[in-house]
Amino acid sequence: MQNDQAGRAAFVFSGATRVLFLVFCCVVSTTGYAQKDNQIVIGKTEVIHSSVLGEDRTIQVHVPQGEPGQRYPVLYVLDGEDHFASAVAITEQLSGVFPQLIVVGIENTVRQRDMTPDKGHVGKILSESESSRSGGGGNFMSFLEKDLIPYVDGHYPTAPYRVITGHSLGGLAVINAFFNHTALFNAYIANDPSLWWDDQDWIKAAEKSAATKDFSNRRLFVAIANNIPAGYDIHSILKDKTGLAPVTQAVLPFVSFLRETKLKGLDWSSKFYENERHGTVELNGEYDALRYIFRDFQFNVRLFDDHPDWDRYALLEAHYKEVSQRMGYTVLPSESMVNQLGYACMERHQMRQALALFERNTKEHPNSANAFDSLGDYYSAAGDKPQAIQAFSKSLALGATKETRQKLDALTAK
Repeated sequence: MQNDQAGRAAFVFSGATRVLFLVFCCVVSTTGYAQKDNQIVIGKTEVIHSSVLGEDRTIQVHVPQGEPGQRYPVLYVLDGEDHFASAVAITEQLSGVFPQLIVVGIENTVRQRDMTPDKGHVGKILSESESSRSGGGGNFMSFLEKDLIPYVDGHYPTAPYRVITGHSLGGLAVINAFFNHTALFNAYIANDPSLWWDDQDWIKAAEKSAATKDFSNRRLFVAIANNIPAGYDIHSILKDKTGLAPVTQAVLPFVSFLRETKLKGLDWSSKFYENERHGTVELNGEYDALRYIFRDFQFNVRLFDDHPDWDRYALLEAHYKEVSQRMGYTVLPSESMVNQLGYACMERHQMRQALALFERNTKEHPNSANAFDSLGDYYSAAGDKPQAIQAFSKSLALGATKETRQKLDALTAK
């Protein structure tokens, strides 16, 4: 059965408006599969005990509604109480452009303790009391590695690909993970990270030690907000010695370091958001970062607009083989994508390719009534009545539909 996409409206926005629209869409779309007692639910809250930190930690978890047996990469969101809902919105709205993701929001207990990699110097930015509460980043990373990630992997259908994202001090924690716990995550998103921390001594030391490390198969995205005061630009602000824009004055040199040093194996990008400030950059940064990290995940069906004679099945196989190698586990195309490619081949009378695609769907989704209905459509178009009857009968056995019954009755009528 061919999916009807004609009724779906298309909207085009830019900047923050586009991303805020995604949040709205996610809330609306959840009503179809996550409504209970008239409440729209996008996830659940759990409390787990951390043996490393010696305290209970609250997490928020969203699991997408996928196909039976499907496993998902995981997006770990720092400051989960603030950023969990928007992360879910983006991942749900753009599933297909990049893979569906389990989203885990990590709520704070002592934020300055957990997000900072060392004791910060008391100075213009940091008070003595703030300094005394800092420097627990190492223990927090151990909590992630030894408590949280094993718990999530043990209780949810995870795939072995992990992304961590954080904003401000959370972004500092992301960079700490990137430099010192590189194998823990596959990709890192630092939204306007607080690299001013410790008068930039920590980040400078991390940069010096990075030259000997291997960042192969790791991806990093750095979002930079425009915190520059009037009368300055990205060049002149770096000459200021009074600390007018401490976040930007630390992040811009870090990006220059990445550009000039070319860390071994690293795939990275950054973006300066001229119209966003420190407190507003997270949403657009999250969106662009996920698009960048998974930029080569989506199979480009538009290739066939200009090259209609290309072998769709062979290209699909090659694409997902490459994606699987990069992700570190087997990634399969969605049933709906394979189905649509099959019908496209039928329309162009590329019957060999169509059969291969429809048969693939019945093998990968043996309990799908729609997969066998589509195979029946192929056999009907190919003039193979017995095989068409067999496929439609199988479809009805898995889940009766009026349309499939009508097609089978038409074939078996005397």
